[in-house]
Amino acid sequence: MAGGPRYRAVLLDFRGILVHDPDGDWWIAESLRRLGRSASDTERVEMVASLDTISSLPSYAADERRVDTSLAANREIMLRWLTSVGIDRELAEELWQLDCEPVAWPVFPDVADVVRAIHARGCATALVSDFHVDLRPHLAAHGIELDAYVISFEHGFQKPDPRMFTTALDLLGVGPREALMVGDRASHDGGAAAVGIDTLILPAPSVFGSRDLDVVLGLLR
Repeated sequence: MAGGPRYRAVLLDFRGILVHDPDGDWWIAESLRRLGRSASDTERVEMVASLDTISSLPSYAADERRVDTSLAANREIMLRWLTSVGIDRELAEELWQLDCEPVAWPVFPDVADVVRAIHARGCATALVSDFHVDLRPHLAAHGIELDAYVISFEHGFQKPDPRMFTTALDLLGVGPREALMVGDRASHDGGAAAVGIDTLILPAPSVFGSRDLDVVLGLLR
């Protein structure tokens, strides 16, 4: 429609786009604190370093394709990964539990305003996320109300499976050429391009702060 938005819908990833992923230091420190455990600086450095070796595990590539297909799969895989790189079972359990809780998903301070601005431009929105628990209450608590939600654990498949994206399109009643996918990983979010959806990849920030997600608004004119 002349004068209307370039797109009718914007699909948004969760971690890296709407919320920050804290660094390894935070994950280890917070999990130890919750357990009431102490560790020397050297021990903490070693624990953090071990997290970085998970992607080198022989099973990683195959596991990564299904790690968010259900809560049970996520727990089994994550605990196996963590213990395989030397994290003790108690700490591994706490790290996994932490990833199920909103404290580990700090919302970027500018995203609620951007989502409202997207709606004001006449575009619908959907969350398209690989995750293992329901994210709706957390987003709503931070003023982020989306029109549809496609969360992998509820469907049994995950990105880059094209069904993640086509399900969102169906829920919103739009076609591939009418939608824009915004994510932070080409390996996963790039699956949208394979079904004909324009895709914007924004590198995840290394520190928490403004996400500068308003870059999306420039594409809606």
